[in-house]
Amino acid sequence: MRLKRHYSIVAHSPDVVELRHGTWNPISLTLTDSNEGGHLLGVLRRLDGHATTKEIATAEGIPVEDVEALVDQLIEMRVVEEQSSNILDYYLDHLVPNLLPYQQRPHADGRRAAAILCGDPLLTEPIQRTLEACQQGDLYTVGVGDSDLQHLLRSRAAQWLSDPLALHEDSIAFGSWQDHLLIWCSGTVHPLELQALNRLSMLRRFPVLYAAIDGPCLLVGPTVIPGRSACFDCFSARVLMNLREAASYQRYKQALVEGHVYGATPPINTVLAPMLSSLTAFEAVNFLLTGANFTVNKVLSIYLPSFEFTFNEVLRLPTCPSCAPEPERDDRELFFAVQSILTEPNASTSERASHANHHHRSR
Repeated sequence: MRLKRHYSIVAHSPDVVELRHGTWNPISLTLTDSNEGGHLLGVLRRLDGHATTKEIATAEGIPVEDVEALVDQLIEMRVVEEQSSNILDYYLDHLVPNLLPYQQRPHADGRRAAAILCGDPLLTEPIQRTLEACQQGDLYTVGVGDSDLQHLLRSRAAQWLSDPLALHEDSIAFGSWQDHLLIWCSGTVHPLELQALNRLSMLRRFPVLYAAIDGPCLLVGPTVIPGRSACFDCFSARVLMNLREAASYQRYKQALVEGHVYGATPPINTVLAPMLSSLTAFEAVNFLLTGANFTVNKVLSIYLPSFEFTFNEVLRLPTCPSCAPEPERDDRELFFAVQSILTEPNASTSERASHANHHHRSR
């Protein structure tokens, strides 16, 4: 257990210590030892991953329970880690020869990761070259998905969303992808195909890193980890909720179902593709080497007209049809049915109240 490397320890006194990270917009967390024992700074400095809590307590001359209580608080604050959580820390821990011999560079959790690239070749080919160039030893493999998945998504996306049995039958061919990271990159956003891919990943339990050129925006993420993070349906629903005029988006999806939308590659995409590919490759290497990256439950958006970079949080929807637990997704009102009141516009206020009370007594 250690403090995350990007946190700086700023000592105001032995009992008041600030943890700070960031340059332009720094984030500051202040810890205070109310007992004024004079050991807070020393314990934090020893949390570098090389000593156990018992060894730290012995060195500082304090009870081990005090050290464990501080570590528990740091875990709640999410400022400690047990292994590298990004590619730069992984490089320092495993790849720098001065820190660790070349022969002692196993993957963080002992497994051999694998990536599968699918989507537009203009985006996937640079990512493939980058991942292969970043390969050190035999830590992960890189492959390009065949056309089966893309063909199925284009021909059966709408059916998958309405017919779970058809999805289950077609998904059998992808049963071996469970331990793979699928990197899906597209020059245009096709909502139905992406929703169908999301259902497939939920069923076969393989993570997906999405990337796309969406009009004036470059989108990297979200990275969807089945059972651990918000899924693409959660992301799509929250985008729809934030649209000022959602009807046109719904009409676009309907046109996709009816086959009335034909895509073309704008010339500017040849300029934007390398930018999107490099950012996506960074996220992919992060995930392959550490099992984590910056776009789990988040999306990196680059708004091109003003070149604005933003990280947008993607929260899981309690009623998501793809990733929500069944008890939450199918939850109903406990005492009375609100819908029974709202769906009777012709009834008077007293009649609606009487109906609700009768419904409550019957339960």
